Amino acid sequence: MSKIQKDPLRELSQQEEQALQKLAKSTSERMDIIKRANALLSVRAGKSYTEAAIVAGYKSNDTISRLVSRFNQHGLLALSIATGRGCKPTYTSAQQTRILAEVQRKPDHQEDQTGIWSLMTLRRALRKTDLPHVSAETIRQVLHESGYSYQRTRTWCRTGYALRKRKSGTVTVYDPETPKKRLIELACEQAEAAGIVQLNEDEAGPYQAIPQPGASWQPEGYPATQPHEYERGGTAKLLTLFRPSTGHVRAKGVISATNAVLHPWLQEQLSAVLTEIEKQQPAETLPPEEERPLYARWETWLGHPPGRTLPPLRILLVLDNLAGHLSSDLVLWFFDHGVMPLYTPIGGSWLNMAESVQRILVRRALSGQYPQNAQEVIDWLEQTVAGWNQTPTPFVWNGKRRRRRERAYLRRLGGSAAALAHGTSIAS
Repeated sequence: MSKIQKDPLRELSQQEEQALQKLAKSTSERMDIIKRANALLSVRAGKSYTEAAIVAGYKSNDTISRLVSRFNQHGLLALSIATGRGCKPTYTSAQQTRILAEVQRKPDHQEDQTGIWSLMTLRRALRKTDLPHVSAETIRQVLHESGYSYQRTRTWCRTGYALRKRKSGTVTVYDPETPKKRLIELACEQAEAAGIVQLNEDEAGPYQAIPQPGASWQPEGYPATQPHEYERGGTAKLLTLFRPSTGHVRAKGVISATNAVLHPWLQEQLSAVLTEIEKQQPAETLPPEEERPLYARWETWLGHPPGRTLPPLRILLVLDNLAGHLSSDLVLWFFDHGVMPLYTPIGGSWLNMAESVQRILVRRALSGQYPQNAQEVIDWLEQTVAGWNQTPTPFVWNGKRRRRRERAYLRRLGGSAAALAHGTSIAS
């Protein structure tokens, strides 16, 4: 049962909301701060403490209650860990300033033996001066408290711009689809936190009823075999509606995916989702449009106020820009039912997470198999989807896998295959 909110979250200022949103999608900030930011944004979006705890990855709603109380009193300072009873700082503010001055100094290759500072090279340089006993941990704490973090040097360019060589020379080109791609990224990152269901739709296939390649565990020297000659048994497709935040997949195998097949199925599935949303949060309990969270408003995604009165926004639907998805009847149905379609532009299929889950499901269903006809392909696909939904895997945009890759990359010594022992970063 959700905890009674004795101290509800106060109204956020525009600067606080922008800071929380920036922290929530950060890939370099500490994980505990990101979790607290996500929890506060979930409460701000109208979720209960229990729901906010699940979204942020906490075990108890008491944690959210205490976080909200601290935030009401201290603002953004509540995101940081409070000072405990441990050892107090032994270095004065002047000595800490000396450490900051040293890290801002460009190292000399000969004298400092490096061209860029690490904790160990900083410690060596400072011990030669007026801080003979300073430790690497002290340096790390001083730098973190002053807003420094150990970051990889990266290349940079303006989003959507690139330099290209032409006969006339080097020119700057701009991808006109950049705003559309960024809008879909925002939907993947912020929609669920704002109380909006984010869905991805795609049609996979066609898949032929022929021997499919694959790998399996077999006795050494006795691999599984498939017939070299075969008859084609037809093709099948898979209509998919995927909710990344829960991992739940709604799918149907079909022989063809014409508008006459796709549109009724998609409307039926979206209507079922809308019914579930209405049970959890009836439309009459929603605040007026201007009081809803930024990412729960039509204007945020349309780029302008809607031209007519629309029902409250309930679903953001990411799908590709096939002609059938752009038909006026389907688009009008979307808007009349509180569904905002976001179409992936050319070269933007990586933004549709339905394609990612389709690759997993199709590989599990057909890899190494020999379906005899299209109906068998359909049956195997739908059975695999049913099995997936028993224990679905949520997908997180810029989630744990990306952070694991970044940490693993940082642990590798520059250019070599050697890695640090005990799984620690060289800078910590």
